[in-house]
Amino acid sequence: MSDQRFIGSLTGLRFVAAATVAVGHGAPSLGQGRPAELIAQVSSIGMTMFFVLSGFVLWLNYAGRFHAEPVAGAIREFAIARFARLYPMYAVLVAAIVTYLMLARGLSAPSLGFILTMTQAWFPVQNGTMLVAVVPPLQHLWSISVELFFYLLFPFVCFLLAGVVRLSTMIWLAAANILAFALTIAAFFTYGDAMLRALVPSLQHNGMQWLTYYAPYLHVAQFLAGCFAAMIYQNRARTDPAPTERRCVTVLFWLSLAGLACAPALLFMQPHLPDWPFAIELSVRLIEITAFSIVFVATSRYGHARWLSSRAIIIGGECSYSIYLLHPFLIRLAMIGKPDQPGVLELALRLSLFVAITTAVAWITYMVVEAPSRAWIRRSLGTRAPREVIQAKAS
Repeated sequence: MSDQRFIGSLTGLRFVAAATVAVGHGAPSLGQGRPAELIAQVSSIGMTMFFVLSGFVLWLNYAGRFHAEPVAGAIREFAIARFARLYPMYAVLVAAIVTYLMLARGLSAPSLGFILTMTQAWFPVQNGTMLVAVVPPLQHLWSISVELFFYLLFPFVCFLLAGVVRLSTMIWLAAANILAFALTIAAFFTYGDAMLRALVPSLQHNGMQWLTYYAPYLHVAQFLAGCFAAMIYQNRARTDPAPTERRCVTVLFWLSLAGLACAPALLFMQPHLPDWPFAIELSVRLIEITAFSIVFVATSRYGHARWLSSRAIIIGGECSYSIYLLHPFLIRLAMIGKPDQPGVLELALRLSLFVAITTAVAWITYMVVEAPSRAWIRRSLGTRAPREVIQAKAS
């Protein structure tokens, strides 16, 4: 297997994650009825994909530096690279939206300090309102706040796992992480509401939504799952896979895709099954964290889903960050046709147009804002880019 194929698949997966979130968020606005409600459920699947993929990418790009280079230098390069990757486009978007709201509506944004420092998801409430929702047009930036939390955690993860070299140990750690994830979900759903009422009484609404979805603390296991998957990939990349190994991975790959396809349907049925909400929630989250771990290893190490390395998908992957940041503001541009309740075909056309428009605009902002600012920050601060795993080129 060549590194170029792996790089292409990894970049392509970023586009799949961004497009999935965009489609899920766009469906309720571009259609009504059960088809739109079902499609809307894929957004949470896409968010989990982002978080697991984040751990996978960071481990491949930076873990070796933390293990081999002086700590201060490795942390400095990591911090500069992550700041250059996230902050310029984020700051442009926040400045544009806040300026518009202040001019159009006289908005006073006391939460702006949290938003600018990317910490709005870490804390639950401000003045009785969930902090991530104080500026509604910027609510989707909660996931960027979660990403920053991962970045602060990552050096400690690298140091703790520095001595793990055996495949069996990696697999056991990955399984233990999934078990801890399940137990944490159970604890949050059992005791979380009472804990929030005691600790944050001003958050009268959406407390559990913050704790179980917006806050970074439950998502840490998803990030760690990506790290463990990357460790397993690196371990297996040293040898050629045997035919039996390939067959087993192929079976696991297709089972994972089947599970991921069922997950939105389970979430769609959740409100209609009042006796099963927790069981469905737990099942979906375990499917996501396990399936994405398998899919990432299968596509990178074993060559599944080669279409992820196509030129069009890689272009989308390169601008996936801008796709995520901009997509809520472009939904109405895809409102073609007249029916308020479009048929399945028209809804599919609207969603496809929405993804195409968003990708086109995102490519422009990537070329104008993201790429130049990233390069300028690295040059100014005297740091080098990560190794070639993130320097994807279309094949």
